[in-house]
Amino acid sequence: MENYIELFISEFEQYIKQLNHHLLVLERNPRASESVSEVFRIFHTIKGMAQTMGYDTLSNLSHRTEDLLSGSKKTGEVKAYVTDLLFVIVDVLAQFAEALRTKHVLPQVDDLLEAIEKVQRGESFHLCKGGVRTERVPEVRIKMQKLDTLFNLTNELTISRSRLAALSQDIDDERLSNLGEAIARMISSLQDEVMKLRMLPLSGVFEFFPRWFRDETKRMNKDVEFVIVGANIEVDRSIIDQLKEPLMHLIRNALDHGIAETKGKARDRIEMYAVRERDRILISVADNGKGIDIEEVKQKAVKQGIVSKEEVEHYSDYDVYRLLTHPEFSTRDAVSTMSGRGMGLDIVVKTAERLGGRLLITSKLGVGTCFTLDLPLSMAIVRAMVVHINGQRFALPLTYVKETMYVDSTIIKRVYHRELLPLRDEILPLVRLSERLGCGNLPGRKSLVVIEHAGKRRGFIADSIVDEEEIVVKQLDSLLESSLYSGCSIYADGQPILILDPRGFV
Repeated sequence: MENYIELFISEFEQYIKQLNHHLLVLERNPRASESVSEVFRIFHTIKGMAQTMGYDTLSNLSHRTEDLLSGSKKTGEVKAYVTDLLFVIVDVLAQFAEALRTKHVLPQVDDLLEAIEKVQRGESFHLCKGGVRTERVPEVRIKMQKLDTLFNLTNELTISRSRLAALSQDIDDERLSNLGEAIARMISSLQDEVMKLRMLPLSGVFEFFPRWFRDETKRMNKDVEFVIVGANIEVDRSIIDQLKEPLMHLIRNALDHGIAETKGKARDRIEMYAVRERDRILISVADNGKGIDIEEVKQKAVKQGIVSKEEVEHYSDYDVYRLLTHPEFSTRDAVSTMSGRGMGLDIVVKTAERLGGRLLITSKLGVGTCFTLDLPLSMAIVRAMVVHINGQRFALPLTYVKETMYVDSTIIKRVYHRELLPLRDEILPLVRLSERLGCGNLPGRKSLVVIEHAGKRRGFIADSIVDEEEIVVKQLDSLLESSLYSGCSIYADGQPILILDPRGFV
């Protein structure tokens, strides 16, 4: 019976998502006949499912909702007050789903049934909605704990594969080498399949926001268009699970600060869109509101004691935007139910950093603002270049590496305490990893790794390049966290190796 209940809940939650989608369509176009028919069909299906499972209260509510919709189905139009009531009914359905999943008491619907009768008689209704609407990321039909265990075991096999390859080279036995290569291929195939199981489309979290956004704009009495693009891009489940809260903060921020007042020229608009760039995902929340006033932010920061007046005068636009993420900063003099405590963007930044990413901010006064989460597609396995620095090994993710070469110290130029290298038609700023990492400097010819991030190129100087490896990323302990490192791994010889984060060497 437990298996049937799980299947019922899973299908029930999918129908709730479909209802929210069609009701949003009907709110914009009450004569959308296809959505009218779909809403009626879905409630009819839920009624049949609930009767089969013995959930009489849910079956009765669905049946009465069918009666409510029968007139709309005939006329092909749903009145606005009927749509409002349907939104409330769908909220209660979501509470049913949550109660069934958590094995709690099912909600009571007497007041809701009375409201349906009033609407059918042409009377007005008043309801106080209770509970919390929940949306869940679509699940693979397997317990996630088991999938996580399988994933961790695969990662350990990947580490063992590298150690076996190193061992076969040391022993120099053809039979061992052939066996090692065969095992390596099987582990790689297994790793790919497990990674595919963990990848889920962003729609799993994006689908929550249209309905939530509609409720927020109604409560704030604002007319704002909401657009979603790129919801079909697939991302590791471990990242999707943590996206809802930061995206909610960014959208609230856009509603409360970006769209603070009607512009009058065109309809206010907020877009949430995702773009894939190699092995990273960029998720942006952009508005066409008033933009960020640099001078106002400076004044607020000084007034709130976050920065001195003398110091802020030398800030670039980038530095000023970073002030917005300070936990004590707020542009509001008073706290509202939406914002004003200065914690929202700080939470977004901390979540992005925990996921191995960062928050990017761009704005133009009078045009709008865009907040972008720059995140990895997966936090588990990366291809990396291993470099030697004074006898120590470090890994550089290959996605940042553009090219490598040997470099002689005689062609390196020094300008205002900065080392530069003429490279074809550009002047390349250099970073001596030995100095930045405190490893000590060795004499002799060096290897140069050209790194590119956010359109900027730099040259990382190391003693030598060891190899390219596929490494399993382990998170650093919070006491060891640094902007210079994105994690650590286990090398083929069983020794730990730190993974450098090129973004921290700016």
